[in-house]
Parts: sequence; C-alpha cells; structure tokens
Amino acid sequence: MLTANWNGSSVDAATSAKGFSYHCPECGHAVTLRKGQIKVAHFAHKPPADCYWAKGETAAHLEAKVALRDAFRRLGYVANYEVNVLSIQGDRRADVFVTSPDGQSRWAFEIQHTPILYPAIEARTKAYIAAQVPVLWVGILSPEMKENSKPTPGGIVISKYSIKPWEKWAKALGYNELWYVDPSDGSLWRGEFGDHTIDVASATWYETGGVERSVGGYTRKSKRWRTLTLHGPHGVHQLTIGAKWRTAWSSPAFSLPQGMIASLTVV
Repeated sequence: MLTANWNGSSVDAATSAKGFSYHCPECGHAVTLRKGQIKVAHFAHKPPADCYWAKGETAAHLEAKVALRDAFRRLGYVANYEVNVLSIQGDRRADVFVTSPDGQSRWAFEIQHTPILYPAIEARTKAYIAAQVPVLWVGILSPEMKENSKPTPGGIVISKYSIKPWEKWAKALGYNELWYVDPSDGSLWRGEFGDHTIDVASATWYETGGVERSVGGYTRKSKRWRTLTLHGPHGVHQLTIGAKWRTAWSSPAFSLPQGMIASLTVV
C-alpha cells in the first residue's frame, strides 16, 4: 500500500523516511516502509498479518496508482490514492479518488490486476453507486500485452486475447468499453472486444464403397479467445471525465447494477 498512519496523520510512502513507526490505516498494526530502485515506495505489513490490506500488490498496480493520481493532479484535480469511501453497501478503498477542481464532482478509479469473482466486483460497484461516487474499472496494459499486439492506425490490436472474468463484467458495465492504463507512463487506452475466429481446416476422405466424406472448411467463434482493440495512447489531458447512467442488466453468468458509473471521453 502507498499510504500509512504516522502520529495520527496519513503519510505517503514516497515522501516518508525510514526509521519511524508507521501503522496500517485499516487494522492499526505496524507496517514497514520499503524503498528501493525496483519497486515503487510502499508500506508492507509485518508478519503475521491477516488484514485485507496486507494482500500484496504488484509493482504494476502500485505504479499505475501513482501515475493516475499524478496525471490528474497536474490538471488541477484533487487526486489521492487509497481513499476510504463510506457506503451503506459496504465501505470501499478507492485505488485513486478524484475530485473536480470546483469540488462538485467525484470519481473513483479501481485498477484491477488480479482475479476477482463476479459477485465481488458487483458488490464493490454497488457500494460506490450507493455512496454516489461513480466508479471506473481500469485494467493494466502489461508488457506481455504490448508484445503480443500489432500496431493499427489508431493504437494496437491483440488478435488472440484470453479475456478474464472481471474484464467480461467490467466491459459489459461500460457497454463493451474498458479502459487500460500503462503503468510506465500513465497513458490510457480505450479497449473494445470483438470475436476471435478460428479456421477449421477441411478434410476429405472416401469410405469403403467410394462414399466421399468431408469435415471442416468453415470458421467459428472462439469460446476462450477475443480480439482486443486498444485505441490510444491518450494522456489524461486529452480526456474528459464524466458520469453516465447504467441500467440494470443480467445474464445467466452475472448481473450489472443500476446507477451512475464513471466514463472517459476523448476530447
């Protein structure tokens, strides 16, 4: 995590010094400041720890939170990471919490980089809706994704992408749109999912008696793979952040809640 408590105040790992006594804002247990050249400065629980916040974060997740917060701050927004959001549906801790310069609008960014079940992501979204804080779920554009992509006039395309369950849910929430952040530079990419087709090779043979048989020779949609088209890169200064109404919807696999969700629009 990027923040901790020191003498009753919240402090940032990036601007804190080693040798002081820091504590987790959630459980109150002692945490250690870790600073190095490989990973973003952060706090880690001292073992043993059963706090939810003790769950390890990847370097990419930490970097993405810092990059998004800093990008919004440069534009005059009030932006912080790891902000508690009180809700009657269950309190949440936003990865990045953004308030408009005039203080009238608020948004939460949830950067998802690990597996999460449908009921969990739905419950978290409902909590933000109940708190009247539109939320935007954001994926991480990993080096592997970039390596497996091909350039297009407006971005990149990954023709064979294994979509994760949370991505299925989040892109449905956003009407087939899902944003990704590149932790290396804070750029944002608008993702759209399409079908991935598989060519089934044709084969012909003759059975006893000279009867000709054949199979294949057609294309089918893959159940596992998708084509992911990413439009970008976009800096935060090239985007407008807003909110839109999402109607409730359900399928045999999952349900989407009704309420205001956050949205990004290219200027």
